[in-house]
Amino acid sequence: MEKKYIIFFVLLFMVVLISGCKECKTSLDCSNYVRENYGSYSKSCLDIGCIKNKCSVDVENNCCGNDDCEKSESECSCPADCGKCSGNAKVQSGSKKVDAEYLEYNCEDNKCILTFDKSIVRTLDLYDDKSFSYFKWGIMTSIDQPFDIDNSKFKISIELKDTDEKLVLPVVITRLKLIDRVEKGLIVGQKDTEVTLPIIGDSVTEIIPIREDSLKDIEDEKKLELVVEYTYKIKEKVGSNSEGEPIYEEKIERKTYSQTYNSKIFFLNPGEKE
Repeated sequence: MEKKYIIFFVLLFMVVLISGCKECKTSLDCSNYVRENYGSYSKSCLDIGCIKNKCSVDVENNCCGNDDCEKSESECSCPADCGKCSGNAKVQSGSKKVDAEYLEYNCEDNKCILTFDKSIVRTLDLYDDKSFSYFKWGIMTSIDQPFDIDNSKFKISIELKDTDEKLVLPVVITRLKLIDRVEKGLIVGQKDTEVTLPIIGDSVTEIIPIREDSLKDIEDEKKLELVVEYTYKIKEKVGSNSEGEPIYEEKIERKTYSQTYNSKIFFLNPGEKE
């Protein structure tokens, strides 16, 4: 009798052992296995099978939801694999990264790019009248705040308002520069030109391109100085003729005018996420 019990328990153990080794009969029995081992994957990217009572899973390539951000995918085309394209950009503040004030991530044309709310942009007009030894001009600077270096224009308009009788027109503007007042010597923008102011009331307008490499980060607030290089001629008396009439020669003068803006300018560098 005791021998029969032993044989029974051995057979029962073998049945339990054999049945315990069977994970599945069909692929439908593999739900728990897939959930435990491939829970973050999309089922559409999984080829699930039951082979010899064992669950088998093959992960498809080039499939959104396979837990792998592949070359053909991006945050915009497949956030499940690549992460979401959203939230504030980060800028350096001292030793740590903080949220950008304006720039945030958004999808455009299936690319994750840095954008900002363009409805907040306001045009700032800064005016300065300046009298020199031989003439007077007025300078108007028109800039966007905040300033998008891809789309905003740093516009300088100069009007000749008055002249001295010794001045030989025209006044010639040869260069416009924007200098960072904090980082001395750093040129933020420059425009070489040969525009002229031939008569009183004439004005010229130039756009100064902003150098992207002059910005410390994707957002950068700067204190700027405008530098205008210009030339003109004056009549200089060098003597008199036999009849006592004065003789004049024209003398070229090369000068520089500078103006520091009271308002700081907030620069933005939007674009595709790196």
